[in-house]
Amino acid sequence: MANSVNILHLETSTEVCSIAISADRKIVGEVNELKGFAHSAKGTLMVSDCLTQAGLQIADLHAVSVSEGPGSYTGLRVGFAMAKGICFAQDIPLLCIPTLKALANGLEMKEDETIITPMLDARRMEVYAESFNDRLETVSPLEAIVLDEQVYAERYHKNDRNVFLGDGAHKVKEWLRPEKDEIVEKGCLAKYQLELAHFLLQKNTISDIAYSKPLYLKPPNITVSKKNLLS
Repeated sequence: MANSVNILHLETSTEVCSIAISADRKIVGEVNELKGFAHSAKGTLMVSDCLTQAGLQIADLHAVSVSEGPGSYTGLRVGFAMAKGICFAQDIPLLCIPTLKALANGLEMKEDETIITPMLDARRMEVYAESFNDRLETVSPLEAIVLDEQVYAERYHKNDRNVFLGDGAHKVKEWLRPEKDEIVEKGCLAKYQLELAHFLLQKNTISDIAYSKPLYLKPPNITVSKKNLLS
């Protein structure tokens, strides 16, 4: 693949650990672990497997894109650690891709007048959500939302048609309007970053390897043990 533009794509913002490689805007390698939060245990091995599948060496990469969040605190940290390590060692650009925009980009059929709303599970009835039109322009900004029937009506009934996707989308199932709203079963995968990553690289919109960090939206949910460890 001489003279091609090769980008490694990393997606670790949810339970899914997904690695892909694109060459000149085509996916040439893909490895996915769909369950179990395998980011720390398998992430680097999956990168190696993906490079082998694509017939490339790590020195053949021209950039790394990483899902920047929101999402799992630990997953995002692992993804950024892998991406920064590779970019620093190979002296190549880091491209940070908004997680929900990449997920919306993965929807194959983007119809006029349809509002696309990716939702990621943020515990209980809370989700991270952002809404896009068919051109992937933001029409409702990224935020953490606690869902109920009234919130659903206020946010989404004004739209002619809604499509929800992501691992938090099931939380709106009971309020969907027949013929107007639907849930598409689609989770976060690295290959959905392809067009967004190549666009950033083309525009030289590069993230700082030293100072870039994940977009968490909320602080991590850390439980402090009540045990007296000194007793």
